Amino acid sequence: MRWPVSAMAPLLAIAFVVPACSQASRGSLSPIGGPGVALTSTEGLPGDTARLSGGGVTADVTGRWSEQNETIEIRYRAGPAVVKVAMQPNAAGDARVATSAWDRTRPFPGNAIGRPLLHATPLAIAAGGEARVQIEFARGGDAPLTIGDTVTLAVPMPDGVYPVRFRAGRE
Repeated sequence: MRWPVSAMAPLLAIAFVVPACSQASRGSLSPIGGPGVALTSTEGLPGDTARLSGGGVTADVTGRWSEQNETIEIRYRAGPAVVKVAMQPNAAGDARVATSAWDRTRPFPGNAIGRPLLHATPLAIAAGGEARVQIEFARGGDAPLTIGDTVTLAVPMPDGVYPVRFRAGRE
């Protein structure tokens, strides 16, 4: 049986309107500039990355959010000396504290996530080297984020923890 186009038009309209009306339950985290936080582009959108510098490294930070947590990806680049970054669940002002951290630089066979870092020895980055780290901030009893909300997350650096503000956006 063939449906006339006029009969399908209302169904197509509903198919496009309903998803647009529903609240997203995950998306990107867009950094908000502030003291010590420069905005740059590494993911293809203007200002999609927070760039931090301190303690002998530069760190590019991008993020995502969902109903359960926020996750940031950090790409550290060391200067001319070896640096160490402690991955401890330390707070910085009102910043949310990390609940897990993973070394994504060289995931080992059988574990695509990488080596766990939280509460471990500091992450060592060779002179002129790079490291990639994924940090998760579980929400616990806090209310879930919605699009437009802001959240401050603690980003570990060699010279301490930097609070970085992000705004929740769509996919």
